[in-house]
Amino acid sequence: MPHSTSSDDEFPASALPTRPEEDHTGDGYDWARELPMGWKAVYSWGTEGWELGEPPYQVVAHFDDILDVTYGLARYVEGDVFVTAHGSREARDAATDELALGVWLWAGNGPRKGLPAEGTPAARIPDRFRGPYRPEALHAAQ
Repeated sequence: MPHSTSSDDEFPASALPTRPEEDHTGDGYDWARELPMGWKAVYSWGTEGWELGEPPYQVVAHFDDILDVTYGLARYVEGDVFVTAHGSREARDAATDELALGVWLWAGNGPRKGLPAEGTPAARIPDRFRGPYRPEALHAAQ
């Protein structure tokens, strides 16, 4: 199922009720342990659970608003933190799909075959490389 990628789905990070802060005192695992309420580190992505980011140097986190209004994407990179807000889970996950593709191509820590070129929009990334890793879905399908 294609993700929505409308520009209306991205908001300023200030739209989020809480945001992770930069932290130059530890590593990405330390940062992930200190995430504000509502945020959760995401270490695996795609149908086979390929590594997302490059822990402990790069760690990704998601925010799911309990009111279903805003969704956040945060990327920790050696202490610096970049945050975006999105109006839907689908838009946030599409942004994560694009982030994952870029990191996999750069770091070589993702799928070995079949990745599209860097800069491919989320809607054109093959389904198997997109979306949250859900190991429970694999077990249910067997």
